[in-house]
This record gives sequence, C-alpha cells and structure tokens, in this order.
Amino acid sequence: MLRRRAERFLIRAERDFNEGDFDGTCFNSEQAIQLFVKAVLYRVFGVRMRVHSSKALLAQLRNMLYEAGRYDLANVIGDVVSSCREGLELLEESYIEGRYGEFEYLESQGRVCLEVAKKVLRC
Repeated sequence: MLRRRAERFLIRAERDFNEGDFDGTCFNSEQAIQLFVKAVLYRVFGVRMRVHSSKALLAQLRNMLYEAGRYDLANVIGDVVSSCREGLELLEESYIEGRYGEFEYLESQGRVCLEVAKKVLRC
C-alpha cells in the first residue's frame, strides 16, 4: 500500500512539473521518497517509521541493511544519498516551505526534486 502511494505521489510530482507547479513538484517528490522508504523498511524489516525526513529515513534504511549484512544494497542507498545530497536538502526544505512558506520554487529546483525522487524510487 505505501509503495503504491509513493508511486502516486511521484505521478503527481511529474504532473505538477509539467503544469509549472514547482512547489507541488518538490512537495510531492519528497512525499514519494518518504513513503517509498517507509514501505521498504516495513516490507524488509517489519519496522514502521514515524519520521518525516527523507534523509533520516534513507540513513535508517542504509544502517539496517548494513546490520543485516546486506552490504550491496546498503552501498546502493549510500551512493544515492551521496550523489543526491543537495537535492535531498532541497526536498527536506520543501516538505514545509512548499506548503506553508512564502518561498516559491523555480523550475530548476522542481527538476532536481523530481530527478532525486525518481532515482530513489528506482533503488
């Protein structure tokens, strides 16, 4: 169920991007990542996380994979986090600012958010 919701948030993010709503793109991209990682954590480890930080969720997943001896998958997650560090920062900011802030996201920022979400959901 969470994975399906994550995929729907990604579809909304793509739609928002195509319609020029970059605030929505960033917010929905961030939600897609959160739900995707929560789905993996639950499916693989039976853990339900009540965290609202993509970076924290990805770090938790990476750490749990290492502890479980799944170094290959943990390294994949670590590589994604390393290569997308700035984009993940932008996504975390957009979780609040995209809804409540007085900041408007640009097309370039929307593109970064969407690309990071796609990369994470492909893991």
